[in-house]
Amino acid sequence: MLGNAMKSLFRSGARELKDKFSNDEDEDEFATPYNLRIGGAVDIDTLPMRMHVDQLRMRLPEETLIIAAQGYIELGDGGFVHRYYAANDSMIQVLTINGVKDQHVEEITLFTPFKSYYPSDRDEWAEWTAKDGRIGRTTFTLDDGTEYDRIWFDDTTSYAEPVAYSEFVYEDPESDDHDEIHHKAMLYGRNLEADKKNEYLLVSAESYDNEKTVEVMIGVDLELAMMKII
Repeated sequence: MLGNAMKSLFRSGARELKDKFSNDEDEDEFATPYNLRIGGAVDIDTLPMRMHVDQLRMRLPEETLIIAAQGYIELGDGGFVHRYYAANDSMIQVLTINGVKDQHVEEITLFTPFKSYYPSDRDEWAEWTAKDGRIGRTTFTLDDGTEYDRIWFDDTTSYAEPVAYSEFVYEDPESDDHDEIHHKAMLYGRNLEADKKNEYLLVSAESYDNEKTVEVMIGVDLELAMMKII
């Protein structure tokens, strides 16, 4: 679902987007599934993931995640991606379809930061974002040789253009102040040896406030039962 839905990403104005998420009871607050919210806390039961710790490349959270910021991406056709960021840049991502309440949730994914790259000139950026650059190839290989296959556009046997979208990130649900982050991203994944549990790799060239980086995050699927939301 996530791979197909994210292909149709498009931009939406920040004010318009916030209006779409406003609660009927309080127009200054965002509607949000599972009561995930800025200032909220999430304990994640990592036991199911630790069963595969030797295969995982992600760093599992060892402490309660305090949500410091909340991001939104509009997919179109009633789909939204909600992102909840902790201070350590770990991110809980929730995909909703045809609404933003609990019953509209299709997927939950935990992402943790893996590595940041800082291309310094046009040639270095071309290695990432130009045609046939690293973001968009059929596979992505980490420095240790771990290989991930492209999930988005997996029916294309050659290079695919990174998906461009805007994310609106808020640190205060009662304020219109926000950061607008422009992404050029691709999603990859691999199957772990034991029981074919997917591990994701999200690679994104990000630009905001005249800063540009390439961010690599590693993710795994979450079940609601694995989360204690406080």
